[in-house]
Amino acid sequence: MRSFSLRYTGDNILFPALEQSMMAVVLINEKDEVLFFNRSAEKLWGYQRQEVLGKDVSGLVPSYLKGIHSGFISHNRQGGEARVEGMSRELLLERKDGSTVWTRFSLSKVDVGGRLHYLALVRDASIDMERQEQQRLLILAVDHVDRPVIVLDTGRRIVQMNRAFTDMFGYSMKEAVSQTLDSLLRLDENSSVDNRERFHRLIWQDSHDYDEIQLLGNNGRQIWIKASTSPVYGADKQLQNIVMTFSDITEDLRLRELEKDTLAAMSGHQSFQETGEIICHHIENILPGTEVSLQYLRNGVMTPWAASSALDPATENVSERPMSIRRRDGMTTGMLTFRTHEGKETLDFVDRVADISIHLCALAIEQEYNRLQIEQLVQFDSLTGLPNRNYLNQHIDAIFDDREEHRPAVFAVSVDNIRDVIDATGYSATEQVVIFLANRLLALIGTEAFLSRIEGTQFVIVYTDMEISNITWLAEKLKTIVAEPVLINEHAFHLTLSIGISHEQTRDRDYLISTALSAMDSRSDAGGNGWRFFNVEMNKVIRERVLMGASLKHAIADGTLRLVYQPQIFAVTGELYGFEALARWRDPTFGDVPPDRFIALAEENGEIENIGNWVLREACRQIAQWRDQQLTVPTISVNLSALQLRNRHLVEVIREALEAWSIPGDMLTIEITESGMMELDKEMLLQIHEIRKMGVGLSIDDFGTGFSGLSRLASMPVSEIKIDKSFIAKCLTENRQKALLEAMTGIGNSLDLTVVAEGVENHEQLAFMRSIHCPVIQGYYFSRPLPADSIPQWMQESLPEIKNKL
Repeated sequence: MRSFSLRYTGDNILFPALEQSMMAVVLINEKDEVLFFNRSAEKLWGYQRQEVLGKDVSGLVPSYLKGIHSGFISHNRQGGEARVEGMSRELLLERKDGSTVWTRFSLSKVDVGGRLHYLALVRDASIDMERQEQQRLLILAVDHVDRPVIVLDTGRRIVQMNRAFTDMFGYSMKEAVSQTLDSLLRLDENSSVDNRERFHRLIWQDSHDYDEIQLLGNNGRQIWIKASTSPVYGADKQLQNIVMTFSDITEDLRLRELEKDTLAAMSGHQSFQETGEIICHHIENILPGTEVSLQYLRNGVMTPWAASSALDPATENVSERPMSIRRRDGMTTGMLTFRTHEGKETLDFVDRVADISIHLCALAIEQEYNRLQIEQLVQFDSLTGLPNRNYLNQHIDAIFDDREEHRPAVFAVSVDNIRDVIDATGYSATEQVVIFLANRLLALIGTEAFLSRIEGTQFVIVYTDMEISNITWLAEKLKTIVAEPVLINEHAFHLTLSIGISHEQTRDRDYLISTALSAMDSRSDAGGNGWRFFNVEMNKVIRERVLMGASLKHAIADGTLRLVYQPQIFAVTGELYGFEALARWRDPTFGDVPPDRFIALAEENGEIENIGNWVLREACRQIAQWRDQQLTVPTISVNLSALQLRNRHLVEVIREALEAWSIPGDMLTIEITESGMMELDKEMLLQIHEIRKMGVGLSIDDFGTGFSGLSRLASMPVSEIKIDKSFIAKCLTENRQKALLEAMTGIGNSLDLTVVAEGVENHEQLAFMRSIHCPVIQGYYFSRPLPADSIPQWMQESLPEIKNKL
């Protein structure tokens, strides 16, 4: 089945709003293929969206319309009479189980770059239709109902009418009888041709139908009416009369306009404030003489949101009506207040306006809360609540924008002896250290400086006071925050800090941060427990790193990175287990840059996420290409950094990559390092579980180097462990290494995990790994990493030789 994908960005939430709509929403493209099918549509039709997406919409069309539907749509697309665009009517739908349901069906034409799409909004109208039928029977017998009713003969002349018709249009029975309806009812002189044609077509229908028509009422004002026709047949099945009913829907349309404009504002570029103003403005137009005010709950306090024009202070008999805005769980999130001149509108209509407005306000507030939550996730560290690297970059850029001549000082701070804490109490203790240090730093700097956590136990402080004496004073104060021992899990630790300071006269944000980090690393290499300014000796290294970072950004943007693939072989049979995809970069200036160097650089300058996303997409594309070449590649593993696992969109990135190339999840494996596994927080673990639900494998890379707990390993949805090559290199000469390898392989096998040995370079190492029952081997003994276009030849020529050799 062809894959379809609809995407959205932070400032365009139309499709999430439609997905949550109580109405069924269906979108088709110019080929009549279904692009969008929301939850309400699933419920209404009884189909799951995967049964519908990408298929012809005729599968949703009732059988009695199938014969005319295709020609009807094609005629409209080719510029025919616009009977589809803007259509709104009742329609008898057929469910998947064969049952039928009456619906309210509204269809809109959407022109996207010359390609015509159609958007249908549908809701269950079974009850409405039942009531309409009951009313039709009652209207025939009762003259004094509130709704205007007329009876026409076959020539569409009025033969009977009720008093409500007179009230609406001003004609008495004597004036109306024997008159044709289209000659009696008045349309505005400026009425559109479409309005006149629809009115005429409705009158001359011989079947049940309805439409919405704009007419002139008895006082000459324009009103929108919903006119319905009901044919009455005699015993001979010949048409005898047409019963027509009318209802004033002017107020309904004004409420629809409120809904439409509010939802458009929420799905467009308008701010939360502007959305509130739109709601207030519409309510003021619907209820003239009403003052409207809105408040919403912000940080636990009711805060002004928007308001309409104030009533004249001299207005008398003003009633005030405050109404709570509640979210789905009943919690109050805002207040809507009407101040109205008493008796201005009917209470029922005011109630309707209030109900719809409260619902729209609740949606807008929920959207604003979601936006703020997303902003929190994107710009703040989930553990400490401090600004993260993204927010740090924005803050420094804002300083440059606001203060043209001012240059901030940047402090980089890290804990020297964190390994002592980890060895004594485990990785979980690092979180306690980070929280402790964050609190101490905040207590010290207060609002005098900007504090952010960038990774691990590293923090960055931006200080806008450029006096050297004040900078050194702050550096000395930073040392004192760990003067007292830190108690963690009943262990007392004496921590020290390495502090790097950059106060270069530059407007290059990345350079300022890099130089501070370089000074911090230099202080750490010298034994830590102190502070150091960035100096000229470090400048050359930093300059090269900055230049290389800029080149790397260009390489990512230009697509000049490449992947190579190293085979992984079953140790016993010689069959292909899969390939590991490895990123490579050759730069015109720096030559072949080692992966560990440019990956570290990408993590530093914020490009690691772009690299990871590219690797995922490129690996899936390559699998699809090999599949087209009739090559059987069981799986490809790709490496992700711990930083990328913090990306809340990672699950969608992986899903989109798989769907774009129709790749099943079990053909992709995600590798994370053992130390990265230990940094996973609750939100990251939830993402890992979602990825595994797609069938994607999870491999722990460099296993044995990160001191991970076995309980942690057993509790995670891991499918594979990769033994680090440092163990393989010494397995023939050191008995302790042999024992460790045998233990790690045994652990993996006992946990039903695939164990992959990396770095096997000779037959003796292979023989040992086979003897301890390691199932999969990777290394130069079988093959170096190969470019993608060399894989077909390798599989044809070299893979059979491996099988024979084993």
